[in-house]
Amino acid sequence: MVSALQKGKCNHQGIVLKAGEGGLTNKALAASFLRTLLYFDVFSYPLTCDEIFNYSSWQNLDKNEGIKTLENLLENQFINTHMGFYFLGEDSQKVSQRVAGNKLAVKRMKQARFFSGIIASFPFTRGVYISGSLSKGYMDNESDIDYFILTSPGRLWLCRTMLVMFKKVFLLNSHKNFCINYLVDTNNLEIKERNIYTATEVALLLPMHNYRLFSEFMNVNSWLKDYYPRLSQGEGQPVKGFPFVKKVLEIILDNRLGDFLDNYFFRVTTKFWQKKHGKNEVSKPDSELFWNKHVSQYNPGHFRMNVLKRFRKKVDDFEAQYGFVVSEY
Repeated sequence: MVSALQKGKCNHQGIVLKAGEGGLTNKALAASFLRTLLYFDVFSYPLTCDEIFNYSSWQNLDKNEGIKTLENLLENQFINTHMGFYFLGEDSQKVSQRVAGNKLAVKRMKQARFFSGIIASFPFTRGVYISGSLSKGYMDNESDIDYFILTSPGRLWLCRTMLVMFKKVFLLNSHKNFCINYLVDTNNLEIKERNIYTATEVALLLPMHNYRLFSEFMNVNSWLKDYYPRLSQGEGQPVKGFPFVKKVLEIILDNRLGDFLDNYFFRVTTKFWQKKHGKNEVSKPDSELFWNKHVSQYNPGHFRMNVLKRFRKKVDDFEAQYGFVVSEY
């Protein structure tokens, strides 16, 4: 499976000319393309021509102008190209690494579909969506399959606890195919944190269960268009799970018992995380953990903040090396 942005290829193959033979005819568009390439270079991930166009923040892009701008960037030796992919620096090994990762992602989608169906079968799950590297069509041998999950209001912590127990008991606590780092209830669909990292992760989600709710979720988060104005909604492979089992369990727990259990698991998890991570190190924008009654987000190793810092450094280093400002357009 591929995202909508991975479909199709540009006819332009890339022509490398000597520095100085061509000027940047549209500096603002060139800066937009460079920011896109610099962000994905944090992950050593080269992009196709169409991906650069569609991932960029340039809303009304004429394809011919886009191709001309890529040619300008190649002429001025700001970027390189190999096998139809574009990247920063001289390391063309990024391309073969990406191609191998794309192939592995196709294989790992089988596990993702299976476990998406399992997650969708748990009571009070309302939406199951693939996030992380797999949502971008890439996996390596160290990658986990990440899930973004929407739950019923007032049942997020009950739902999360049952999922965690399933992982610990039946998957021996393995994260490989079952990484549930982000849960939100359906009364709080708007994502408050707004930056290039969060926008990328949310905009490229792949819907696996409840496409209607996914459309509502994307509409609520219309701010994503500030970062990805040309982005089309992701295409998933819908799974059904076991609706009968889910319905029976929801009947049993959709009452005061369910209220009690959700509140109980919220308190227990809060105490556990505060003891493990320290009361002053949680629920901050740059912390590993953020949670309340309506959201549970785990950011292992401060990954989000590290990505943003590395992106900022790449931008600064590029501007210092080439004397071309990409951050002000």
